[in-house]
Amino acid sequence: MSTHNYVGIHDPDQPGQVRLRYVHSDGYPHYMIPTLRKIWAGAAAGDTPRLATLLLAHDWDYLDPETTDDSTSTPPLAGEQLIPGVGMTLAATGGDGQVLPPEPVTVVALTATGDLDAHWIYLIDPGTDTLTVHTSGGDAVGTEPLAS
Repeated sequence: MSTHNYVGIHDPDQPGQVRLRYVHSDGYPHYMIPTLRKIWAGAAAGDTPRLATLLLAHDWDYLDPETTDDSTSTPPLAGEQLIPGVGMTLAATGGDGQVLPPEPVTVVALTATGDLDAHWIYLIDPGTDTLTVHTSGGDAVGTEPLAS
């Protein structure tokens, strides 16, 4: 399943801007909302700023709270890594097979997210412990508590 999406937060220093990380797979709300809740409760220990830090540290091939160091039958590709309780990072390689440096966090106006290769955007609010689901153009479709 390759429903591209982004996870992130509102940029605290630039009103109207968001800080985002790409997630390659499984972006539909019926998967992402419970997944982010489980990562928040597990790997982030119910700490929403920690959840944001974990997710903004990498671009992701997929998010999966059940991920362990040995939870995949196929080894990660060059440069990718399993992050227990979170998922598999995404890495790119150049034409020579060398792993490219990670991309920086994407900072963009929420209203300009329609230009991104994504169907959904999930914004975490560390102040209210909520998750707001947006379409690729930035329209909010709902806000959910992280605690279920």
